[in-house]
Amino acid sequence: MAGNLAVQFAVYGALANGSPDGTGATGVSDALQRAINESSPYGTVTIDNNTMRGDPCPGYTKHFGAIVVRDGKPRFFACQEGQTINFEMGG
Repeated sequence: MAGNLAVQFAVYGALANGSPDGTGATGVSDALQRAINESSPYGTVTIDNNTMRGDPCPGYTKHFGAIVVRDGKPRFFACQEGQTINFEMGG
């Protein structure tokens, strides 16, 4: 059922050169909720600098993690930049 996805938490970022001191990450919960709400088909979102509304670590491949509530249950998602997630499935 469309409209039953609520983002609880989402983060997008990378470690520059794999260095523990090179963290470039940002909270993207609002950006993800907006992307889900505007998605077609509903719930399917490609995770990239455009949908996440910025690049927290330029020049490095980003990773993404989120908790999205679906049907009253928290669902956990993760992927690499450029991949597409259907938040209506899995998690």
